[in-house]
Amino acid sequence: MGIKPIDLFPPPVVGPRTSTVELRGTGRRYAKVVGGRGGDGPLTLGHLGMLKWIRQEQPYGRWAAAPLELPPGAGVEDVVAALGALVARHEGLRTLFPGGDEPVQRVLPHCELPVDVYEHGEATPAALVDELFHRLRDGEFDLAAELPLRTAIAVRDGVPTVAAVVYSHVVVDLMSAELLGREFTALAADPARRHLGPPPHQPLDQAAYERSPAGRRRLDTALGYWERHLRRLPQCTWAAPRSTAPPGGATSGWLWSRAGALALPQITARVGASGSMAVLAAICAVLAWRTGHRHFPLPTLASNRTGRRLREYIGPLAADSLVPIDADADSYDEQLRRVGGAVLRAGRQAQVDDVARVRMIDQIHHDRGNWYGRDTTFNDASTFNDSETGPAPDDQPGPPPDDQIGAVPAGQTGTAASHRAEGAATGPEQARRALGETRIWWQDWPAISPLLAWRLMQKRGELVLGVISQDRNRVPPEEIEALLRGVERVLVAAADGDFPLSRIGEVSGIEPMERGAGWRLVDSSWVELAEAQRLLDETLDASARRVFAVPDGDGFRLVAYLAGGPVRTPREAHLACVAAMPGRRTAMTPHRYVICAAPPADPTDPAAWARQPVLADGDGRTDP
Repeated sequence: MGIKPIDLFPPPVVGPRTSTVELRGTGRRYAKVVGGRGGDGPLTLGHLGMLKWIRQEQPYGRWAAAPLELPPGAGVEDVVAALGALVARHEGLRTLFPGGDEPVQRVLPHCELPVDVYEHGEATPAALVDELFHRLRDGEFDLAAELPLRTAIAVRDGVPTVAAVVYSHVVVDLMSAELLGREFTALAADPARRHLGPPPHQPLDQAAYERSPAGRRRLDTALGYWERHLRRLPQCTWAAPRSTAPPGGATSGWLWSRAGALALPQITARVGASGSMAVLAAICAVLAWRTGHRHFPLPTLASNRTGRRLREYIGPLAADSLVPIDADADSYDEQLRRVGGAVLRAGRQAQVDDVARVRMIDQIHHDRGNWYGRDTTFNDASTFNDSETGPAPDDQPGPPPDDQIGAVPAGQTGTAASHRAEGAATGPEQARRALGETRIWWQDWPAISPLLAWRLMQKRGELVLGVISQDRNRVPPEEIEALLRGVERVLVAAADGDFPLSRIGEVSGIEPMERGAGWRLVDSSWVELAEAQRLLDETLDASARRVFAVPDGDGFRLVAYLAGGPVRTPREAHLACVAAMPGRRTAMTPHRYVICAAPPADPTDPAAWARQPVLADGDGRTDP
């Protein structure tokens, strides 16, 4: 089954859960944990970010669930002892978070870890693991009083078949879960390894570093990086016309493409970049062509494991990095190099003080009059799913469409060398021929915050790439399918050799977004004038209010005229508009507010407004 967290993404939402797996509880074992250091300390930035995310959104991803690979011959006592040694070594696994609104991390020097044991009947290992996950997720973690992990073993006639663990994401990110899985297997295989060992870098140490002068300097540099890009990039990448239908709920489409997997080795061998970056470059080229944005933000999950002390660190480090996409490249290969460099630079600046970042973003919202809402994101989980044995079908966001799609060639390893060898053996013509095998797999999805979320699940054997839409009426299934197939076509074309991005429409089969005459490019963002007017109508109490777009260099600026009502100053008007902006992806507050004594006879005529007596005039950003 491999050692990888499989709960990277939630299962389909298809009504009440059913299971045919029979488990009979045979008791609970307790792993005695005797650690080293204990005590209280401040939270790390990773703790704070995860706690905030869970409290605000209650996401399905608050769990990090993983199967535990059992070495040959391991008995129940070996599993329990290995789990106890694991918790002893890593302080985050024996940490409570008391304190309510101002929690601390409280490391327990010793404790007991409960391990549930179940006897099972006939069932596949994947079905057993899924059932264990379901039981381990029964009830929220009480992080103030409960250890932040739960474990269980399924046995047949007393012999372990599978074991599973569910962690709270407050203490473990997916890379940590991967590292813990490897370490567990080694501990279960060899009792001689089950000693405490030298103390690694722990969350208490990380919290101290973040508050040191060196840590503060690094965080200040990261904050400056975010501010520099958020002050110039569009507020919304997927600036699509407003749907007239009510919100339709989330959905997802998943591309299963052998053609894409065959294309990647050709590209990586030629350019010297990773397969993940090749996919991301294709996504960026397609997004730029479809949306009309040559520059846009693309939040991407970064591991933040830079520096020797963090490589084996067990704790929450992964967080959004802000990747500024520059889609002005002349060719696909150049685009790939630019994207790779941008991702690398963004990853170095991903760890940031969230409180300071929120304060900074609020100031930018006030100054620019926009709303940055992470509308389009990219997450790469293929590192976990591209194992040497190939991904198990049950680990994926949907079953393989048929028996021949999903097979991983025997002996394939997932290394760059094997990618090059496979590419040399197959050639781009095989990638083109495999286009006919591609399938799109559809799943309903729980609510998510991004409007459009790209997720790369697998690159070996088949490319498994998903698009999750927050609102199926705003980003309908036909749009999702066009985007996925467009990315696949770009990769297959790039397998044949570099090509100019001026051909991206022809290559991808995608048309630029039709926005109509009521759209303007304002401060690098596509703004729907009807939505800007709606913002004024729903926010400002005035007998007449109109917003107009006036030319400003290569784009436009918004000017609002108001008459009547209680608003007396541009600042009052601006503060009200900024407060009403969250969720309005294609609106923007005016850059100038003109408060007139009375409206003109024709409120739709900007020249007529300009002739009215003015009571106050300004940008509203600063006091007069």
